[in-house]
Amino acid sequence: MKKLSLTISGNKYEITLEEDFASFIIKDLEESGISFARDNNPSNLLKAYLKIAKKSNSYEDEIELLIETLDSI
Repeated sequence: MKKLSLTISGNKYEITLEEDFASFIIKDLEESGISFARDNNPSNLLKAYLKIAKKSNSYEDEIELLIETLDSI
């Protein structure tokens, strides 16, 4: 397990995640402009969430297409 600390508008939040998932979260949030070393603006966190939600939606669409393709075989 790994502890992550994130500060948003002066409020510090600590979460504990499994190692692999924590690594994924750190990488993804940092790529979205979120810093674990300084205070973050809520609008940046919202943008990061929307980016992840868009990826998730794209993956779901791809999975549905693969299922349809497999069903037609």
